[in-house]
Amino acid sequence: MEMHGDICVKGARAICAAVGENPKQIVRLVNELGLPAWRRAGSGSWRALPEDLKRWVRTQRNQHLPDNLRNDSQP
Repeated sequence: MEMHGDICVKGARAICAAVGENPKQIVRLVNELGLPAWRRAGSGSWRALPEDLKRWVRTQRNQHLPDNLRNDSQP
């Protein structure tokens, strides 16, 4: 995952690698599943904040795990 001072993840590959998804699916992930990534004026490289990606993965996990297996107290 390419990080720029831990501020921004740039590119569909890096973003999808960070969240364990296929980069070919980034548009669907953003539009249908709410992946917190954006492109300036709708074009160019995808960008995302690492903390937003972590939050998104945690939300995805919580939607698919039984209540007794969730542990949101861990960072």
